[in-house]
Amino acid sequence: MRTRFLTVFVIVMLLAGQLQAQIKVSGKVLESGTLYPVSGAHVSLGKQITATDVTGAFEFETFETGKLFLQVTAVGYQPSTKSVEVDTDSKGNQITVYLSEESQRLDEVVVTATRTENRISNIPGRIELISPEKLQLTSNQSIDEVISLLPGIQVSRSFGLFSHKSTVSMRGMSSKEQARTLVLVDGVPVNKADGGSVNWNLISMLDVERVEVVKGPGSALYGGNAMGGVINIIRKKPSVNPEASLGLSYGTYNTRGIKANAGSSLKSGFYWSAGAFFRDSDGYITQSWADQQANPYIVPSTFEEKMLGLRAGYRKTERFEAGIDISVFDDRRETGEKVNQLHGNTTDHDTYSLRSVFSGKEGLWNWNASLFYLHERYKRVSEWQKDDYTWYDVLSVREDYGLLSGLSREFGLHTFSAGFDLRNGAVDASDIYYTSTDQVDNKGKIRFLGFYIQDQLNFFDGRMQLVAGLRYDYSVFYDGAFIIHQPSAETNFMNQYQFSDQSNQTWGALSPRISIQFKPDDSFRLYGGYSRGFRPSVLDDLCRSGRVRGGFKVARPDLKPEFIDNIEIGADFKPATWMKISASAYYSMGSDFLYYVSTGDSIDMGFGNRPIMIRSNISSVEIYGIESEVTFSPYNFLNFFGTYAYTSSRIKKYSAENAVANVDLTGKYLTDIPGHAVSFGTFYRSDWVNIGLTGRFTGKMFINDQNIFDDIVGSNQYPATMTVDLKIQREFYRHLNVALSIQNLLDTKVYESQGAVGPGRFIVVEVTGKLWQKKVE
Repeated sequence: MRTRFLTVFVIVMLLAGQLQAQIKVSGKVLESGTLYPVSGAHVSLGKQITATDVTGAFEFETFETGKLFLQVTAVGYQPSTKSVEVDTDSKGNQITVYLSEESQRLDEVVVTATRTENRISNIPGRIELISPEKLQLTSNQSIDEVISLLPGIQVSRSFGLFSHKSTVSMRGMSSKEQARTLVLVDGVPVNKADGGSVNWNLISMLDVERVEVVKGPGSALYGGNAMGGVINIIRKKPSVNPEASLGLSYGTYNTRGIKANAGSSLKSGFYWSAGAFFRDSDGYITQSWADQQANPYIVPSTFEEKMLGLRAGYRKTERFEAGIDISVFDDRRETGEKVNQLHGNTTDHDTYSLRSVFSGKEGLWNWNASLFYLHERYKRVSEWQKDDYTWYDVLSVREDYGLLSGLSREFGLHTFSAGFDLRNGAVDASDIYYTSTDQVDNKGKIRFLGFYIQDQLNFFDGRMQLVAGLRYDYSVFYDGAFIIHQPSAETNFMNQYQFSDQSNQTWGALSPRISIQFKPDDSFRLYGGYSRGFRPSVLDDLCRSGRVRGGFKVARPDLKPEFIDNIEIGADFKPATWMKISASAYYSMGSDFLYYVSTGDSIDMGFGNRPIMIRSNISSVEIYGIESEVTFSPYNFLNFFGTYAYTSSRIKKYSAENAVANVDLTGKYLTDIPGHAVSFGTFYRSDWVNIGLTGRFTGKMFINDQNIFDDIVGSNQYPATMTVDLKIQREFYRHLNVALSIQNLLDTKVYESQGAVGPGRFIVVEVTGKLWQKKVE
């Protein structure tokens, strides 16, 4: 009976969608001076959004008639808004939009900063937008590497595509800590509760339309994980025209790739898309020359990865929109040592993701809700030959799921919004030894519940904006355990750290935010504000003792959350229509800051003594810095940008809980944070060729918590690095794109803590063909 009812319901809905004929609105976007087509321009009609193709063409299908507003924005051009009269005669709904050149960054509509639609210039804070142009014309092979071009952003991906994980942090938060920066995909979180990590490798560059970055604590809206900032990756939606593409790539170290995408929107309002990619490489030897001489089992580090994603949804009017997407990802990364196992030491991520998003409008009310489920089966094979042969596997099942919701309404000069979020995370992991009797288990669960309210006030005819918000979060850590079964000499040193039947640990936190800005005209704005961020510890620190890079770390189920209070001021100035200057300064004080410190003891882990480290709540951490950026474009086909960031992150007051170490870390700098960073780039576009040249300088970073000499690196700091990247792209016959990407053009050596070295100069040639596209005349 239920099946019949659902069948009838679906049929009725499909028939109802055909009762009213849709009206076609189409046109082209051209440069006002040259009449060249503008491709990749964002075009919106009501709530519908699309992008122009290589001919500058766009098309909508709508039920609405009468006066509607058509808005067009594109990098390097002044935005255009025009009123159009839509009638039932499709021939009368053909529109040509002419854009005048402009160099300033677009005043795009973003959703991340306030969880409602808002223009960047109306938000008192520092919001960065990575445009489609920057995504297309940078040579980077992963989305996190593109983000590293923004001021104040630090990305840890020493081995490029061969890295099994990458960490993105901002504003003085250690680049070892992804958990302090919240990462969203279409507004849905992808940080895992176990370690706070994000698998950046499974995000295909081909799917991304733009990236929104909100700097500074975002806990007043998003709770934990957002104490450093928020990154929202917005993916492309299918256009009205059916489209499909196929790309092939080949590069250094015999790196091969294939990717495919297809999608369309149907007249009924339903849309769909599918995408997949496969990539592998023969790899290179990452270990230092000294390690290669000492270890006969070193082999090249290689990788193989594949992903399949499916999306479907419904959107016809702004009253209701729904979407769902499913993705599957699998990889194997060989980490450069092989004794007896088929692939040697490897890491493997089997990841399954399900997201559904709903939104709508009823009168003056706007609402949205998202459901998500993320399942990852992580496996690591570890083997080595010292005095004896040791082999064990790490098997870790990680689950994250939850609900996010929001409701907003305009009341005169106010825009009020509120909502609640519910998230749950779990880990169930085992270290299984095959050369002894041992099995080491760790497990735990954590639940987050948060409520937020926010008011946006726009007054003095839009010359002043005020945003105030407050969020309360309640977190529970439960079912935690660390247990060793049948211990032998391999794991005896861990016996003292076992625990089970742990009582629940609960935390609560209030996160306020208030910011204000003054914008006398479109050429200048000044803002300032205060915000508070918080973060409870990740499951990996609460319930797992074990090996980590450089030593052994001890689980701490009694860890308290960390907090940070941030004060910030900033300004934007446009001395000319083709130039924009931005600057921000911030001061943050962290309390109960979570940080790995050495206890002063060491332990024999079977292959020599290693330091024992423990995650601790440091009493006080002081972080401050400045960020600046200049963008200018003397011509509409030529854009330049340059950024500079200075950061100081120091331990202001060291907690007494680790006095056993007999080391006072007061005044020491936090590790893995560069004091100075510079990025720059230029983008040239023409009918014949597109060129992107970018570069980044990363200053010295301290290696260990005591800021002392490191025997492997030969200093107490990692050396500064400078890399330059180049991309040359040309389109043939409007359906074939050929690109040459060169990362690390100068072949700079980038080192990691164990003396391992990055891949050096990395060259990729890519050919992409558009298989079909309905042409708009």
